Amino acid sequence: MLAACGGGGDDAADEDLGPEPARAAGQDLRVAVGTDPFLAGTPPRPNLGLVTSGPNPGIFETLTRLTGSFGLQPGLATRWESSSPEQWRFSIRPNVTFHDGARLDAAAVVASLETVAQGPNRPRGLDPGAARANGDTVEITLTAANARLAEQLANPAMGIQAPGTSAGGGGEPAETPTGTGPFRFESYSPGSNLVVKAYEGYWGDKAQLTSITFRFGPERDAGRLLATRQVELVGHVPYEFLPKVSGRTDSVKGSQPVRAQYLLLNTGGVDQYTTLRDDNVRRAIALAIDRDAVQKAAWPEDGDDNDSLIPGLVLGEAAGSVRPPSQNLNESRRLLEQSGWGPGPDGVRVKQGQPLTLALILADPDEQQKAGETVRSQLAEVGIGVNLADPAPDDPFARVRASTFDLYMASSVQDDGNPCSLCRFFSVRPGGQLAFASAVGGGQKADELYDRSYTAPSQDSARRAAAELMNVVVAERFTAVPLASLRTQWLISPRVRGFEAAALGGDQRWESVWLTV
Repeated sequence: MLAACGGGGDDAADEDLGPEPARAAGQDLRVAVGTDPFLAGTPPRPNLGLVTSGPNPGIFETLTRLTGSFGLQPGLATRWESSSPEQWRFSIRPNVTFHDGARLDAAAVVASLETVAQGPNRPRGLDPGAARANGDTVEITLTAANARLAEQLANPAMGIQAPGTSAGGGGEPAETPTGTGPFRFESYSPGSNLVVKAYEGYWGDKAQLTSITFRFGPERDAGRLLATRQVELVGHVPYEFLPKVSGRTDSVKGSQPVRAQYLLLNTGGVDQYTTLRDDNVRRAIALAIDRDAVQKAAWPEDGDDNDSLIPGLVLGEAAGSVRPPSQNLNESRRLLEQSGWGPGPDGVRVKQGQPLTLALILADPDEQQKAGETVRSQLAEVGIGVNLADPAPDDPFARVRASTFDLYMASSVQDDGNPCSLCRFFSVRPGGQLAFASAVGGGQKADELYDRSYTAPSQDSARRAAAELMNVVVAERFTAVPLASLRTQWLISPRVRGFEAAALGGDQRWESVWLTV
């Protein structure tokens, strides 16, 4: 067997020792999460819970569940096994009911997996019709080798839904989010709030809270919200909204850093965006950037430096084999000269009368502006000009899909237990994201390593393949420059107990949380 139900422990919660404080009579938690995070797309459509970056309202659950170190533990599947990378069997947990009273069975799981299989981010090889029910098990036949399937199915976006329902905004049964989680949907007011209540029929440890209200709005002073007792928790808001030092007894708690910030260098550009097809220019850019300085300028207290896009927490010992270049301005200048880019009158290099000026698109200008300005300043030292481009009216991904960019500052979260999850941006093989890979792919070597990661019999061997692939793109082909790995930060009232910040927001758990008086 290639895989079976795995484990890995979460870190113990840091709770104060001493007598337990008195519990509040009302266990109704209020959480401020900024602009409504459950409305996405154009036009916006509600998605109440099937999200990766969070926050997680606790409505849905997945077949497998992540541990704090991105290992696996049983979820709605009690066991899983694989006789080959294309053949899988999941045993479904008995005595579980959906919030509408329907029983969880293999047929319901197959129906949910069929929805996943029709989506753009489905697991590798999970095509429509791949899953079938067989008694209390689900058997899956994949169209591409995937020894990482159980790890991918821990992605919160792949939660199991009650038949005939969806993660919509409520109202009609078909639009009411209905899962098996510890909290059930109560009400949703777009742009205002989402309310969930504890599900009394939950199969696992019952929630200690009675309800959670997720409050939406443009509030920029998180400390004021807690000081005036409007909420007890604030998270998933811009870092600058969270006070670093509080005059009260509130505290800031961060998750493990698993959200990568990185530059993509376009090798497949069209029209005026062909400059970075030159290997020397891409390498010169990588050598001109002081990654540690970018991290400290943009996210001094909210992130760590990282040599890879993949979090060190996920790669483990293999992380040490990823070695992006250190800043070397003299070598950067030499490479540019070698490619014919000579000094220009205004400090920007020129070649055949054309200036070496690049367009840098920021995926999230509010969060990445300082990083973009720092990168621009560093590249100016070697004679590269940078325009911070506004992608509007298009979304940033539209520019990536069209290859109409030079540099793109991306932000991606480790969204499941697959060590090579973020490798998908650099391979055209099954499971890869072609829109990205056509512009920033790692070539044949990266494709071979991508396939190897999905056929690897163990997670350790998959980690090694993922690390090798990362080394190809950051230290050989120079199509990516890692900048930082960021945390999810929460401002917490002293009334909140039992809260641990999940590294992946969509995997946040609330069962152990309770309120003091």
